[in-house]
Amino acid sequence: EMIDAIHDGTIKALFVVGEELSLVDANAQYVQDALRKLDFFVVQDIFMSRTADFADVVLAASPSLEKAGTFVNTERRVQRIYEVLAPWAESRPDWRILTELAKALGHDWGYDHPSAIMEEIAGLTPMFAGVSYDRLAGFASLQWPVNADGTDTPLLYTDQFHFDDGKARLYPLAWREPSDQPNIDFDLHLNNGRLLEHFHAGNMSYKTPGIVEKVPDVFVEVSPALAEERQLQSGDWVQLTSQRGSVEVRVQVSAEVRASELYLPMHSRTHPINMLTSNVVDPDSHTPAYKEVAVRMQKLGRKDKPALGPNNPRFGNPTPQTGVEVERKWARADYKFPTADRPEDGKV
Repeated sequence: EMIDAIHDGTIKALFVVGEELSLVDANAQYVQDALRKLDFFVVQDIFMSRTADFADVVLAASPSLEKAGTFVNTERRVQRIYEVLAPWAESRPDWRILTELAKALGHDWGYDHPSAIMEEIAGLTPMFAGVSYDRLAGFASLQWPVNADGTDTPLLYTDQFHFDDGKARLYPLAWREPSDQPNIDFDLHLNNGRLLEHFHAGNMSYKTPGIVEKVPDVFVEVSPALAEERQLQSGDWVQLTSQRGSVEVRVQVSAEVRASELYLPMHSRTHPINMLTSNVVDPDSHTPAYKEVAVRMQKLGRKDKPALGPNNPRFGNPTPQTGVEVERKWARADYKFPTADRPEDGKV
């Protein structure tokens, strides 16, 4: 909706914090065209992302090791982090950038540490009522909702759900046909998603040598049957084209996909899957139809080495791990192998 509003002129300025908007949003070309239309665009990030290339101003933020604060994960667990290194050069923690910006605009929020922000959150948000930096000292953690006395909730809904009768609500869903189905011009269905090794557009993970050794770039997985039909081998370059755009990627023949199904990981700045996805969204959640992509595949006539390195765990070679010296841990006098206490008969 915000991207549509940029295109129709309703939104003229945008401030993006830690989001690779130009690559991870659906129909990336449409998004990038919108970013070019903005009168003023600010990006706040720890790396010079592809989105930052469109910005008028880039504010250098600090990664987790250079700031104090908290993270809340999908387990509902609130964890405290500590500043290990001073912020690099002129970079600053997100909270300090935002408070200094507010002060420059005439609003002094008065925060001198993230703990003061957490205290305000606890006072305003019931599910964080008992969260404090003192209760999160060391490696302590809390799972929301946290009562004012500090007791948290490791498991939800053990007694009842949040309805008057205490019962859950189940709603039937009507099946909807995919918005973008294979046809005579775009005969293959392209699925997409994540890999174990990388995260989102790879701004962090592609800077880790051990990860890059395993997966130096993305690839499109093609079933053995389709590879034989199209005379493709791992390492062959192909062009994938949808109604929105095209990308060029290497083939990885894989039994993980079947028939005319393809799989393209999302982790790439140079071959982003979202150059192919559409603007269609779920009418209830507004989630983009990332998985509904019909494409055609054209062999380009050039070949490279396979995209997956020989040490990739998919090939049964989980070691050696570049940058991970596990042998040093095994050699420690205080180290106990996880199965050391297991009885010989295998019974626990």
